[in-house]
Amino acid sequence: MTTARPSVGESAVVRWLRGSASDRTRYAAMYIRLQRAAHLSASVVVVKVLASFCYGPSMLVLIVCALLTMGLGIRLHRRARHPEVVAAASFTALQLVTAATVLFSGGASSPLLPLLAVPVFCQAICFRPPVFLAGVALSGVMAVPAVLLTGPDLPAGPPILHLAGYLALLVNVAGAGHQLLSADRNSRDEAVVDPMTGLYNRLTLSARFAEAQRDAEFTGSSVGLVMVDVDHFKTINDTHGHDRGDRVLLELADRLRTCLRSSDVAYRVGGEEFVVLLPGRDAEGAGRVAERIRRSVESAPLDGLPVTVSAGVVSAPGEQGTLAQLLRQADAALYRAKGAGRNRVAAA
Repeated sequence: MTTARPSVGESAVVRWLRGSASDRTRYAAMYIRLQRAAHLSASVVVVKVLASFCYGPSMLVLIVCALLTMGLGIRLHRRARHPEVVAAASFTALQLVTAATVLFSGGASSPLLPLLAVPVFCQAICFRPPVFLAGVALSGVMAVPAVLLTGPDLPAGPPILHLAGYLALLVNVAGAGHQLLSADRNSRDEAVVDPMTGLYNRLTLSARFAEAQRDAEFTGSSVGLVMVDVDHFKTINDTHGHDRGDRVLLELADRLRTCLRSSDVAYRVGGEEFVVLLPGRDAEGAGRVAERIRRSVESAPLDGLPVTVSAGVVSAPGEQGTLAQLLRQADAALYRAKGAGRNRVAAA
């Protein structure tokens, strides 16, 4: 099995946060699921608003800081080359804000103390074990001054607020735990991950397409597909050997990840053939992604070899078309791109 090599220009910290190709694939899938449970954080906001009536307007300032942190993190995450770094920074900032709310609301007696566990559990959903354990340790470090530096003259808060804080923790832990359980049961079996590239294989595409189609139907948007094929890949294998060809595919998988937003997922469906699922993308948006992929591959060698790809693009409203139909249309468009000279994008 070929393992991923670090990309040029990545620092040791970035490589540690991102992990292997399999870790990055898991992160992309789990972050999508975590976003679906983001509404659970409303319970935390409600409890903090209630606390502001007891502890003063400073609590409202901290609430605004937390909301701005989450909003900025989500916005940057969608465009980041290394979204894991953005997520880690966002979780750390949220931990700091939450520790401050504990400090200003009673420390050890604060009804908000349990909320320090919420960002930690969310990190367990997305990150690999070493990163998660580092987050746990950081949370513990932040909790110490939040608890010990509080003055003795602050009110302890009414019992109902302590209960609300606990219920907010319970709701978030239960919701995040459900997302973790369902995601791992449905998609983390080794049989559905390509062992070389760390991308999902064809077995998971159907289920993920059905989810994307339901979301698109609910929001009135579309689902896009891009089929990508390496040009003259047989020549690469024949000239440079299959090991070199495998490394080309491995680097291509990494290149695909850098071209996609967090909700887009790439799959390896054949030897040198990949499919990119683009939830919420219309034909124009899917075409832009395909062209970005084509330019990215053309612009820099893969394992030292000049490589190009051709792509076929298709998009359909949420209530129209099946996966099989869209794949056939994307495949036909791909062959038109090949027939027109390769290293180009064709739309269905």
